[in-house]
Amino acid sequence: MSDTTQHEPSLDAQALVNQLMKNGMSAHTIAEKLGQRVSYRTIYRWAKGECAPHQPSDLEALRAIARGVVSSAN
Repeated sequence: MSDTTQHEPSLDAQALVNQLMKNGMSAHTIAEKLGQRVSYRTIYRWAKGECAPHQPSDLEALRAIARGVVSSAN
């Protein structure tokens, strides 16, 4: 597995969290929408690219939240 492949989920999660925050959602709110599966501090770490979601379901949930935010913004 190449280094690029290993970092893709982090970049994806980082981009999603930053998009949500740019649209006015706080780390606390994102954590709530994820069902408190992760803490708001973890959301900040994802935003900084310090770590990535360990569970694929967390990344999918972020994508679903982002789709909902983008849809309601249009």
